Amino acid sequence: MDPTKCTAAVQGFGNVGSITAAHFVAAGLKIVGISDHTAAFYNAKGIDIQKAMAYRDKHKGILKGFKGGELISNEELLVLKTDVLAPCAMENQIRAATNASKIKAKLIVEGANGPTTAKADEILKNHGITVIPDILANGGGVTVSYFEWVQNRTGYYYREEEVNKRADAWMKKAFDSVWSTAQHYNVTLRIAAYIVALQKVERAIKSRGNY
Repeated sequence: MDPTKCTAAVQGFGNVGSITAAHFVAAGLKIVGISDHTAAFYNAKGIDIQKAMAYRDKHKGILKGFKGGELISNEELLVLKTDVLAPCAMENQIRAATNASKIKAKLIVEGANGPTTAKADEILKNHGITVIPDILANGGGVTVSYFEWVQNRTGYYYREEEVNKRADAWMKKAFDSVWSTAQHYNVTLRIAAYIVALQKVERAIKSRGNY
């Protein structure tokens, strides 16, 4: 997928959703849908994310009243015809009984914790939709928290650029590991993430001499 030819919709416009949208734009994607708990908007020509963030910041942290797109529902946003869908709001947003079979995105990036139910996951798999699971897609925050712990332990603190560089390197390494595991075992990225995690636990136990 060429990012400069892709469209995306982002559900949730807090710390996760808005920053995800900004990173998408920086990578060349066109954001056609955004939402928060007060409103959802669609604009086929693309939504100005910086204006949306500025509006939110000036209006008590909400998007309601934003004029950068047509007002739609959150359910409509989830089934928009886009290349990428990033559910970054709440759990259980993509469900088997309601909308899983209607999802049109080719790639789902889970910014929220558990936005896809187990039954919906199976439907998405059968429809050929790739899902980057939450444990991988939103693992950057925990990774940087680890960096904070390391810095506090050593008393040596990184510059912001160094933190971003290290975080990018580790997240790319994690993605490559999960992707290759998924290809090797012919499983989804979610299952592959569990396999990678369990393999690490196995190696740690064996290295400590406990069987």
